[in-house]
Amino acid sequence: MKTALFRIVLIQSFLCPVINAKGQQFLWEVRSDMPEGRWGASTFVIGNIAYVVGGRIGSSDRTEMWAYDLGSDSWTTLAPIPVGRRLAAAFAVNGKGYVSCGLTGVGTRLNDLWEYDPSSDTWSTATALPDAARHGTASFTLNGEAYVFGGKEANLAFSPDLWRYNATSESWTLLAPFPGMPRSSPLAFVYNSDAVIGCGRNDNTNFFDVWLYDPPTNQWSTVPTYPGESSLAGTSFSISGRAFGGLGWLLSDNTSKEDLWELVKPSKTGIDDRISMVHSVRVFPSPTPRHTPVLFSSDSNDRVDVLVHDMKGVLVASFNFLHSHTFEAGDLASGSYTIRWNTAGQIGQQSLMVLSD
Repeated sequence: MKTALFRIVLIQSFLCPVINAKGQQFLWEVRSDMPEGRWGASTFVIGNIAYVVGGRIGSSDRTEMWAYDLGSDSWTTLAPIPVGRRLAAAFAVNGKGYVSCGLTGVGTRLNDLWEYDPSSDTWSTATALPDAARHGTASFTLNGEAYVFGGKEANLAFSPDLWRYNATSESWTLLAPFPGMPRSSPLAFVYNSDAVIGCGRNDNTNFFDVWLYDPPTNQWSTVPTYPGESSLAGTSFSISGRAFGGLGWLLSDNTSKEDLWELVKPSKTGIDDRISMVHSVRVFPSPTPRHTPVLFSSDSNDRVDVLVHDMKGVLVASFNFLHSHTFEAGDLASGSYTIRWNTAGQIGQQSLMVLSD
């Protein structure tokens, strides 16, 4: 049985200039389930194949590696990694895959680096991360270099650090820190020429916020929140300009999830050709100063149900309306919020920025 809460979710944001300055919207769509659900797996991509390594099922840290074929939307098994682990970083550079850090057993953190050669289906050791052992890191590759972000160290501190790895020189470089809350087990993937990092957990808080990182400028900005059911210990990857995220662990019922979502770039019309959007909801103004009324309006003749969440995924307001509604932003603290609405069976999402006084 599928475990995703939504099969297709429209995501719209007015916060991120990289996306919305072009008037773009996005969709998540479900893909083929992995044959065996797990959490804490790591993923790298070579060509049109995504390699999902390790993870945990029940009380067992897994060593097997699954390969996802984009063309056939199918899964197969390959050589296992020598040291089983969960919550590790993974990336691919120069046609080879790498897995670093992670957690094994009852709490042993790692900072090792393993290299995978797909031509021989074998693993070998490489230069370890020159910092504290950690688990729950995120990773991505851009312009021939790999990046490893965050995680939880042996002293139980959450790291905001961003490291860059050059496979040619086998060297690591420390870069600018993450501007959001430090966390472990986030999703990370590349979309166009930028990296997308989000979700994860910090102590008792699950995050659904998502951030965009631009390597040339070394700057961060926010993007729409993740619509999947679990924001903890999932996996993510990009193939041929297409971005995917999913799986993970749902704390509420202690289950591993199988859902896989795709972040879809729409056609030039601003709406993906596969979806016919009948209704729309407008939120104005956004950004908005506190104590300034925000007008919600809709072209639907049906009731519009609205949920307002903060960037931690906490519900802070809910209401419904016909045609229009005035919402008092003064009831909210300054910051970013996600607006989720439903009318006549159509689900939409967009963002609201509340400015400080």
